[in-house]
Amino acid sequence: MTKREFMTLLSDELRKRKITDTEDIIEEYEQHFAFKLADGFSEEEIAARLGDPADIAAQFNSAPQPGAKPSAVTTWLWLVWSDLFFGIFAVLLLSFGIVLAACVLSFGVTGVCLIADISRLPFVTFPEMPYWCGAILGISLLALCTLSVAGCIWYFAFYRQIFRSYGRFHRNALASAKGEASLPALPVSPRFSAKNRRRLRSFALISLALFVVCFVLSFIACCLSAGSLQFWHTWGWFMN
Repeated sequence: MTKREFMTLLSDELRKRKITDTEDIIEEYEQHFAFKLADGFSEEEIAARLGDPADIAAQFNSAPQPGAKPSAVTTWLWLVWSDLFFGIFAVLLLSFGIVLAACVLSFGVTGVCLIADISRLPFVTFPEMPYWCGAILGISLLALCTLSVAGCIWYFAFYRQIFRSYGRFHRNALASAKGEASLPALPVSPRFSAKNRRRLRSFALISLALFVVCFVLSFIACCLSAGSLQFWHTWGWFMN
């Protein structure tokens, strides 16, 4: 069964059963297909794993089971406890993301300063080195900055997906306690289209290659200019 056939059958079954949240359910399954297709699964494989659209639609208008209230209370208490730990975890992840963004900014600013040779200004302090050595090192830092940008894009997409995945888990846990149907679980890994994934990977690989090449060239240039492998000693970088 193709995606179009599956979604048509599911939509017809949901409307036939007069499910109130039909549009939201259809949108969720559309996203599920999009994510799985980006992961390399075929439409037929995804549809087969989801099951019969009629069975899925039947879950959404099933009557709540008697005595579900105590289970719902227990579920709420458990979810509040898990929310506490998830909140702490989310704050830690956000803190790391802020540090990563600060590193991106510092790499970029330092690279520009080295290339523009503003180390001679009175309010800027950089180690003494020939301009061409600093310029190559500055290019390597800009490449590291762009590599870190790619890392930031992936990281914050991951951060957003964690919230979406946890929100779906939260919703399904409550639905299960009430005897209602559950929506497909969302993966934790970031969701990119195949095209954007290739672009991000190419961007990161090119930046990494440029950083490595320029960093090695800057080391060689500094060694040749100072006439020593330990050029930092020759130029007195760490001396008072």
